[in-house]
Amino acid sequence: MATLDLDDANIVEGDTFNWRLVVYPLVVAVVLVLGGVVYYLYLQNQRGELEITARQDLLQAKTPEALVAVADKYPATEQATLALLSAAGDSSTKKDYAAAIRDYQRIIDNPGSDPQLRDSAQMGLGSVLEESGKADEAISAYLAVAKRGNDSAYAPAAYYAAASIYRQRGDKSKEISVLLEEVTLDSQSTFVRAAKERLGQISPAAVPPNPNAPLPTPQFNTPSP
Repeated sequence: MATLDLDDANIVEGDTFNWRLVVYPLVVAVVLVLGGVVYYLYLQNQRGELEITARQDLLQAKTPEALVAVADKYPATEQATLALLSAAGDSSTKKDYAAAIRDYQRIIDNPGSDPQLRDSAQMGLGSVLEESGKADEAISAYLAVAKRGNDSAYAPAAYYAAASIYRQRGDKSKEISVLLEEVTLDSQSTFVRAAKERLGQISPAAVPPNPNAPLPTPQFNTPSP
C-alpha cells in the first residue's frame, strides 16, 4: 500500500479549501444588513413618535406665532410643514402678507418638504402675491406649479390662476398661450374644462379637438332610381 510522504501531504493540505474565506465574509455581510434594517426601523419608530408629539403641539397652537414655534421646534417633520401652511393662511387672512410670504417660502425652500405640500405652499404664495398687488411675481409662483403638469394635482388650478391675471390685464395672447398649455392636462379636471370653455369664448379656432368625442356617422348618398 502506497503511503504519502511529507511532500505529498503538503500537496493535499495545500489543495484543501479554506471555508473561512467564504463563511466569514457572508457572516459579516448578514450582520451588516441586519444591523442596517434594525437601525432603519429604529429611526422610523423615532420619527413616528416625533410626528405624534409634534401633532399634539400643533393642535394646541392657535395663532400664527404659535404655529411657527411648532415648526421651529420640529423642523424635520411633516407637522412642521402643516404648521407653516396654517400660519401662512392665518396671516394672509389678517392681511399680514409679509408673514404669509415668509412662511410659504420656508416650505418651498425646504428640500425635504412633501412635493404636494410644497405645491400647496406655492399656490398660497401666488395668491398672497396677487392680493398684495405683485401680479408678475404671482404669475411666476403659479407657473412654477403649473409647469409640473400631471405630476401635480394643483397644476390645472395654477394655470387657470395665471391665465386669469392675464385676462384681468387684457393680455389676450398670453392668456390664450397659458390656457392652451392647460388643456393638455387631465380632461376630467374642472379647471381644464373651464379653460376649454374660456378658449371657446375668446379664440374658438384655438380649442384643440376632443380625442374622446364620438366620430360622426358617415352619410352615403343613395342614387335615385
